[in-house]
Amino acid sequence: MRIVVKVLAVLLLLLYWSACASTGYPTGGPKDEDPPVMVKSSPPANALNFLGDQIRIEFDENIQLTDVFQKLMVSPPVNTQPSATARGNVLLVQFDEELQQNATYTLDFADAVRDNNEGNILENFTFSFSTGEYIDSLAISGHLFEAADLAPVSEALVMVYADAADSLFRSRVPLRVTRTSSNGFFSIQNLAPGSYKVYGLEDSDRNFRYDQPGERIAFLSDLVVPSVGFHERLDSISADSVAVVREQAFLPDSLQLFMFQEDNAPQYLVDYKRDERHKLDFIFNRPLEGRLEVEVPDYSGTAPWVFERSLQNDSITLWLSDSTLIRGDSLFLALSYPVRDSLQEVVLERDTVNAYFFDRSPAEEEGRSRRNRKEEEAPVVVPDLKLDGLKNSLEITETLAFSFAAPLEAVREEGLCLFEVVDSVPQLLAMTLQGDSVRLRRFTVDFERRAGASYVLEVDSAAFISIYGVANKPLKHSFSVKSEDSYGIMYFDFEKPGAHWLLQVLDRKEQVLRQAAVPANGKMGFRYLKPGDYLLRIVEDVNGNGRWDTGQLDVGLQPERLIYYPETVSIRANWDHMVPWDPADFDIYGFVERMRKSSTGNRQR
Repeated sequence: MRIVVKVLAVLLLLLYWSACASTGYPTGGPKDEDPPVMVKSSPPANALNFLGDQIRIEFDENIQLTDVFQKLMVSPPVNTQPSATARGNVLLVQFDEELQQNATYTLDFADAVRDNNEGNILENFTFSFSTGEYIDSLAISGHLFEAADLAPVSEALVMVYADAADSLFRSRVPLRVTRTSSNGFFSIQNLAPGSYKVYGLEDSDRNFRYDQPGERIAFLSDLVVPSVGFHERLDSISADSVAVVREQAFLPDSLQLFMFQEDNAPQYLVDYKRDERHKLDFIFNRPLEGRLEVEVPDYSGTAPWVFERSLQNDSITLWLSDSTLIRGDSLFLALSYPVRDSLQEVVLERDTVNAYFFDRSPAEEEGRSRRNRKEEEAPVVVPDLKLDGLKNSLEITETLAFSFAAPLEAVREEGLCLFEVVDSVPQLLAMTLQGDSVRLRRFTVDFERRAGASYVLEVDSAAFISIYGVANKPLKHSFSVKSEDSYGIMYFDFEKPGAHWLLQVLDRKEQVLRQAAVPANGKMGFRYLKPGDYLLRIVEDVNGNGRWDTGQLDVGLQPERLIYYPETVSIRANWDHMVPWDPADFDIYGFVERMRKSSTGNRQR
C-alpha cells in the first residue's frame, strides 16, 4: 500500500512539473495598434492663470515626434516658434517669449505625435491653457478645397480675425490659426463668443499675413458666429425600430473654403533667347495686357522683323528680316511693355537687352568646316519650305491644318487644290485657305467634309514663300475623315438648369475637350466623342466669358463655383449615352472621397 502511495505521489509531481514547464515559444501578445494616450500634464489641460514658460505632457508609453517644427501651430501666433522635444514618454514644449495676458492658448500638434515602437499616430492632438481667469471654449471646423478642381488642400493655414476688415489679412497676424490635414480638414478651437472672418492661406514667407502676390488664399464671404448646438441622428433600438438621438456639437462644423490664386502677379520679363541668328524669343511670366514694343537704336529703316505671339500672349517671337542684323553676333534692343503699378494702373515698363548669338566651339567649327568641304563637293541641294503637321486621318471635328518653320512673305491660294476621292476618282472641291491671326505660321483649309470620306490635297511649288525667300516643293497629301460609327454621343436633360451654367467635357488629365452653355430648356448633347473615359463638370460662368475664373479678395469676389459629375463616364463607339445627372444633388464630400483622395493619406477629422 505504501508503494502504491509513493507511485501516485511521483506521478502527481511529474504532472505538476509538466504543466509548469512549457516547451513552446512566447507569442508576445497582439500587435499594439493604439496611439499614445495623455495621462497627465503640467499645467493641467485647460488650466487657468498659467504664468510659466514650459508645458510638460506625459503619455502612457514612449513617444516620438515627426516634423513637429512644421506641424505645431500655436494660437494666438507667437513671434518665435516654441521648441518641442520628446523624452521617453514626456513631451516638453518650451516658449522663448512672454505669453499674452488673459489669452487662451492652443497647441495644435496635428499628427506629429506617435508611439515610439509601432508608430501609431495620435491624430489631431491639441492642448489648451489660459493665461487669464477663463478659457474660451467655442470651436468651428470645416474643409479647405482647391477652387479649380475641388481637391482637398493639405498643410495650408486657416485663420480667424475678430475684425471683418480684409486689410487685417494683409497687415496683422490672426487671432487664432490652425493647419489643414491631408484631407483638407481644419478645426479652430478655443474661440470666445463673437463673430469672425475666416481665411485660408498658403503662407510662403511664414509670417501669417497675405503679403506676397504668389500666395494662394481662400475666404468666407460671411462672418462666422460660433455656437454650441445639436446634431440629430437615427439610432437603432431593435430590428424594427429606431430612435432620434441628439448629440452636442460645436457649430458651424461644415464650413467650406475654396483656395485660389488672385490674378495679381506683377508683369516681368522672365527670359530672352537667341538660339538662332534670325530669331529671338521673349518669355514673360504672365500674358501681356498689350503689345511688346521693340526698337533698335539708330535704325532708320522699317521694322526689321516680324512679330509672332503665343496664344496666351505670354511669349513673343521676333523673326529678323534684315540680313545685317542677322549676321551680327550681338543685337542691342530697347523694349517697352505694359505693366500695372501699385495702384493697378497700366503703365509702360522700359528695358534694354543685348541678344547674343554664340558661335560653336572651335572643335565644333572644325567639324563643321570638314562637313562644309564635303558638302561643297556634293551636288547643291536647294532648301525647301515644308508643310508641317499634316495628318493622314482627321477626326470629324478636326481642322485640316499645317504650319511652316518661318513666317511667310507670299501665299498663292490658287496653288492649292483639294479633291474628294469617290470610287477612286478625284473630284475637285471648293475650299478656303485661312491664315491664323495669332500663330502667323499656321494655316487651315476649310471645306465641306463627309464622315468616312477620303481626300487629296495638292500644293504647287512656290505656293508659299517665307520671308527668307525659301519656297515649298510640290506636294500631294492623302488623308481621310473618320466615320461616324467611330464615335459615341453624350446626351443631357437638366430639369432646372442654372442661368450661367457652362457644361465641360474633360479628359482624364482634366483638360477641357468640349464645352457649351446649357440652354434654358436643359436639353443638350455632345456628338463625335471618341471612345474612352471622361469627366464632366459645370462652371457657374457668371461673367459669361466661357471659362472658369478665379476670385478677387478686395471686391469680395469668390472663384466661380464648380459642380462635378460624381464619377467618370465611359463612352463606347457607335453608342448613345444619356447621363442621369441632377446637379442640385451634388455632394462635395462624397465626390472628394471617390475622386480626389489625397496622395498623402486620408486622415479623417
